[in-house]
Amino acid sequence: MKMTTSQARDLIVHVPHASIFIPDDVWSEFLVPRDQVQTEALASVDLYTDKMARQAWPQAKIIQAQVSRIVVDVERYDDDSKEEMAAVGRGALYTHDHNKVKIRETLPERRREELLARYYWPHWRELRAQAAGAILIDLHTYPAEGWIIERHAQGQRPEIDIGFTQGLTPSSWVSALSHHFRQQGYDVGHNTPYAGVIDAGAQAAVMIEIRRDVVGQPSATDSKWQRLISALSTAPLGD
Repeated sequence: MKMTTSQARDLIVHVPHASIFIPDDVWSEFLVPRDQVQTEALASVDLYTDKMARQAWPQAKIIQAQVSRIVVDVERYDDDSKEEMAAVGRGALYTHDHNKVKIRETLPERRREELLARYYWPHWRELRAQAAGAILIDLHTYPAEGWIIERHAQGQRPEIDIGFTQGLTPSSWVSALSHHFRQQGYDVGHNTPYAGVIDAGAQAAVMIEIRRDVVGQPSATDSKWQRLISALSTAPLGD
């Protein structure tokens, strides 16, 4: 099933974790050498999800975070008391790497609010404005092996994880997506190892998490990549 022009105009693809950019004024907050920070940014990035979104859905509106998630993670709650990942130093503003090692100082409240005002709140204002009444795909990749900082690392790690939330994701869409990706030869799971989807006011929303070992490299000659782009571009939209 190919996306119609009308559907494409109504499709929002959220790409929150594709950037590895670290602003100049943030470097001094890190407690470890620059190369170690860069290594963590690369480990944590959902690499190529920006290219993936643009190739699979060229007519869709792409909403992308402007900085690395290790600077500001726009998919965390801004309030650490509501964010389960804050317990391992990876709330909206990370202080720890994926091995639970502290790499960044705990920021004063004023600095924290400054970074949220610069990167977090503008992102959410744009996302909510674009998502209102539209169809939303929240696009991610995840490592094949679990990390010690994961809160639900014991769950199955399928090639495609379809994350959904009752009231936000029509069950018929979950079923259609599951059938589609299985027809393309992928192992599909539901809400594992990551569950749910963000509420940005969309008419319908789903999270698609892709295990990184099936992504490949963005190239016309990479069979993994071409297979994935084909599967995404023909995936059913909405219910």
